[in-house]
Amino acid sequence: MRSTTPGARSPWGRGVTGATARAGTGRRRPGSSHPAAARRRGPSTTVCPWKAVPAWDSAYFVIPWELYTYYGNDTLFAELYDHQDALLKSYEVLFTEANGYRFRAALGAYSGAESGGDNSVISLAFYIRFCDYMVDVRELLGRTAKVAHYRKLAATLRRAFIAHYWDAALGYFTQGSISSENAMAIAYGLVPGSDLPADDPCHLAGSRTRAENERALAKLLADRIVAAGHHLQSDMYGSRYEFHILDAYGYTDIALKAVTQTGAPGYVHQIAQGATSLWENWNGGSLNHHYRSLVATWFYQGLAGIMPTSIAYETVRVRPFIPSAAVNSRIPASVTDTDLAPAPLDHVAASIDTVRGTVASEWRRRADGRIDLRVEIPPNTRAEIWVPTQGSPVTAPPDATFIRDDTAGERPYKVYTATAGVHRFNRQGK
Repeated sequence: MRSTTPGARSPWGRGVTGATARAGTGRRRPGSSHPAAARRRGPSTTVCPWKAVPAWDSAYFVIPWELYTYYGNDTLFAELYDHQDALLKSYEVLFTEANGYRFRAALGAYSGAESGGDNSVISLAFYIRFCDYMVDVRELLGRTAKVAHYRKLAATLRRAFIAHYWDAALGYFTQGSISSENAMAIAYGLVPGSDLPADDPCHLAGSRTRAENERALAKLLADRIVAAGHHLQSDMYGSRYEFHILDAYGYTDIALKAVTQTGAPGYVHQIAQGATSLWENWNGGSLNHHYRSLVATWFYQGLAGIMPTSIAYETVRVRPFIPSAAVNSRIPASVTDTDLAPAPLDHVAASIDTVRGTVASEWRRRADGRIDLRVEIPPNTRAEIWVPTQGSPVTAPPDATFIRDDTAGERPYKVYTATAGVHRFNRQGK
């Protein structure tokens, strides 16, 4: 697999209207009227009924941060900050102390196998994420005037999120799209814990520690997939984080089984129906949507293990997660073609063209069970390379420096540092 990134300059986010046009034109269910069309019909229909839709407004915050993370391009931070601040001021009218900071957006979680539940849950989660963004970006810009405001608001909203949606008896968040809201809670730092300082908004007396709760939520995600016959349950919002969470807590086999599972819902079922792009819903809707496209990112960040650890790949970690389960290995010809030759995944190759050059990772499973790992690092980049041990010694090249033993996803690794060049571990053949 190969991922080629676009140029560092991007028109995305140029003004509120531009960002909404690109990220929010899908704000409608099939058959509904688009707000832009209402504006064109005349003055009697100029009021947009959507108000805020945090799940879609998130593009206005995600895109600038992604450009900065992957390219080092921070121009949109200053350009959009005042507009983002104005947007969040309008949120303060919708999410209020009087309504318990509950706001039901016109469009929330949908297209998942599980019920979307009350979209107030993910709407509040996104709002908290936006406040955290405003704090982080203000500090990067050196404009600290409103940092205290957004930090205090984020704390207030976190307390409300836990108070309303954490079920102490069940030990996870409820009332919304269960898999998605719990995946987002891990990703957004919303999980409570009794070990946190008493003044921390996520402190919850009588609870498990935060780490224990996060581990339990990751298991919940995995258990819900397994209980559904290895079919993904989350909607498109939680799926952005779910694969990485499953990796981190030792459930890579479950993630890969879900990705390759036949029948609905699933990626393989879409392919079996003739899909050549991702669909809005598992069985149709718009036939060209980005929904659940994180699976493509997971291929190179999870299975191949390529992940930046500082801005614009100045440092990078290559830590492949190696599955062991037999999974479907053949592309189906139709929905009735379900015997897809299950076998363990024994070869992954991925590369990404970064602003510093190509980062590549390729591994093969050797006959003796060890992993032959080839890593390519571009100039001006320092890498940390995690080699899966598979219970056996690791043979390392002379230009890689061993620094420690470590674990990830409950599996052992030997960790090395290296700089520009090609590095081969457990080499087998040429």
